[in-house]
Amino acid sequence: MKFFFSRSVWIRALWIALSFTVCAISVRVFWGYPRCQNDELNWVGIARNIDAGQDWPVSGPSFMFVLRGLKALTEMHYVHLISGLGVFSVFVGTLLIILGYSRLRITRPGITLAALALSSYFWVPLLEARPQQWGQILVFIGAISAWLWLHRKGGWLFFPVLALISISHILSHAILVFVCTALALADYFENRPMTKRHAILIACNMLSLVVYLLPNGPYQTMLQDIEQTHLRRLLGAAPYLGAAALVSILAIMILKPRLHWRAHWSRKTMEYALTHQSIICAGLLLVFFIAMSVQASVLPAASWLPYGGSIWTFFIFQTGNLVFASLFVWGLFSFFRAIVTQEVETSPARMITWSLLAFGLLGLITLIASFWMRDTNWLLRLINYAILFAAPIATMGLANINLLKRTPWLYALLVPLFVVSICQAVRPDGYLGC
Repeated sequence: MKFFFSRSVWIRALWIALSFTVCAISVRVFWGYPRCQNDELNWVGIARNIDAGQDWPVSGPSFMFVLRGLKALTEMHYVHLISGLGVFSVFVGTLLIILGYSRLRITRPGITLAALALSSYFWVPLLEARPQQWGQILVFIGAISAWLWLHRKGGWLFFPVLALISISHILSHAILVFVCTALALADYFENRPMTKRHAILIACNMLSLVVYLLPNGPYQTMLQDIEQTHLRRLLGAAPYLGAAALVSILAIMILKPRLHWRAHWSRKTMEYALTHQSIICAGLLLVFFIAMSVQASVLPAASWLPYGGSIWTFFIFQTGNLVFASLFVWGLFSFFRAIVTQEVETSPARMITWSLLAFGLLGLITLIASFWMRDTNWLLRLINYAILFAAPIATMGLANINLLKRTPWLYALLVPLFVVSICQAVRPDGYLGC
């Protein structure tokens, strides 16, 4: 992926990245983040256990390598090191997100970051120093690079990103492989030409899985832990899942000539959506409500402790997420209209569409799997990644609110929503419990 932009674009990107970095520093200095036990502090404990000689399962080998390397180099305490690493990663990560949106050219990066800042699902992985802080950004950049490479528009960055993420975070690697494979198959489903690049990309995705097969590889202890503590119940259903997968493959082979998506189907779908906005809005919001309700039903009781048993506290601190979801649904119509009128390029619009469809399918799979796995918050983790791809559409919804168009100063009303979502991520004392 090439990042050849004007000097003014770089200056704006640096200022925005610095603003988010100042925010990250502020919540640590003034709000004592992390006040509650979270993954960042868990990684401090993991590093200490490894230093003590324990064979600890590590989901982010390169993150641990960097953290322990900095400890040996500086002799600082892990708590201070990981805090500094987290702040530095906010700056670099925000800069990469901006450059990614600049390359997509669907919405302006500045207002897209503003839409993202409405949701705590963006703030949580951004602020918290852990492998997912890196993985979230790498999945986003890797998917954009893969799409560009498939369509001969650069994108060579995909290959080093794939290699890096394969040793950075096991979950992020799995998500990138799934999404990029879906992007490679998108041309097949649309009956477009499949090239050697499609085969190479899928082959590289499969080849990257070798890291899990190495006898003394970085994930051996982690894979044993996953098998013993996370997948034991799910593996009991393995024969049924295998049979379902086999039936699906056979169905695809039989129905192959009918599986291709026709161009006029897309046009008719968008025309129907634009003429039945109320029905589509209600349907999508209902789908979101059902999915999140099912996810909430399988979460452990400890997940609700920060709200102190108050339903009002829960809804207040979820306001930013609710607004973002509403903007996304509203923005879909602006997105469709922009495609029809060719206000946005077809290629990046297709990339966003197929990426979100891939996340939707993966979300359904993880939600179902949560009923048999020890950890049950997999859909929430997936949203942390998907929100970067959904942001341009939510931004279109934000930009097309007529009241904001007539009175731009009302954008200042977004600031309380930013604060609420940051509070949801940080959990400052006196507002949310641990």
